[in-house]
Amino acid sequence: MSHQRRQVRRVMLIDLNWRHTGYLAAALHEAGFATLLVSTGQPDRIGLGQYCRQINSPYRASPQYVPFIRAQIADFRPDWIIPLCEPLLELFWTLDPPCPAPLYPPTETWQRDIVLDRRRLYDFATAAGIPIAPWQPINELSALDLAISRFGLPLVIRGTSGFSGDQVRIVESLTHARTAFEEMKRISPHPPFAQAFVRGERQLIGGVFFNGEMIRLFAQEVIEGYPPQTGPSIRVRSLHDHKLECHTRTLFRALRWSGIASADFIHDETGNSVLMEVNPRPWGSIEVAERNGAEICRTFARMLAGEPIDPQIPYENGVECLVPEAFLLAYRQPGIWSTLRKLEPGDLWGCASALPWSRPRLTLHVLRRLYRAW
Repeated sequence: MSHQRRQVRRVMLIDLNWRHTGYLAAALHEAGFATLLVSTGQPDRIGLGQYCRQINSPYRASPQYVPFIRAQIADFRPDWIIPLCEPLLELFWTLDPPCPAPLYPPTETWQRDIVLDRRRLYDFATAAGIPIAPWQPINELSALDLAISRFGLPLVIRGTSGFSGDQVRIVESLTHARTAFEEMKRISPHPPFAQAFVRGERQLIGGVFFNGEMIRLFAQEVIEGYPPQTGPSIRVRSLHDHKLECHTRTLFRALRWSGIASADFIHDETGNSVLMEVNPRPWGSIEVAERNGAEICRTFARMLAGEPIDPQIPYENGVECLVPEAFLLAYRQPGIWSTLRKLEPGDLWGCASALPWSRPRLTLHVLRRLYRAW
């Protein structure tokens, strides 16, 4: 399939030092883009510098952050600005005065309201016929007793936004629920809510979309996450699941989304795939999709450039992969040798085989990040 060619050659990526941004930067470079990465991470001139220019930014909470970003936009004059996480998306969507360069993905207010508020997402998904876990608002502590009576324990206390599980707490008692509720009140942009706990396997399915049409997809089962149950994936297995794919196509078609995005599901004990959340940006373990041949980042870069897109590329089912940086951070001990002694020989081989060896400079970048993480 092909799309109308766009004269887009300058892209500004804005992130908070994510490990997977290097894969996207490499793909954009290979598609002919001049790319500027503005990040809170330290520049890597030798590895990542092969693919993009890098500028170290203030932290998101700093009063200097927005003026700094505006100065970089004025200097670089990008054709597209791509914020790479929800807090940055929300920031750019609400800038006053508005951002002077086009944002990707292009969105309307109703789309932004859905992806930034889980309550609206669940209502939207229900209307589209996609299973969700029952939930109810929690406006005060006394409502927790009713939620526990209705849903039982364990119970999930959620904020309305967040990413990487930072606004999700699984509680085992009323006392724990009260603590989680107070915590969510402090960090959630809207009143938190309670949700029934769904037992099952975590699944993630993501891809590249154009006006709701899925151009590429990759699905995975989470074997191990950190923190367990709610944290980012550190060990996954590639997955083919027709029902999961149908739910995802239905959801993003109704949302009319463009760009890279993913959805998290729980494959419950009855065989249903229950929607948990939508991530309107590249997901943390997208490197697994790249290694399995799904070419998510390359496809996005070609789409942005207006190049022809090949049909869906099949990927192998049931391939187990580690996410090296996330995995090693989860098992980190004081000192590199203490960490290595804690790992099994198969884990070390899994980390080594997960590196992007076909791109030597990207491999060097990943290794430098691993070293800095220790």
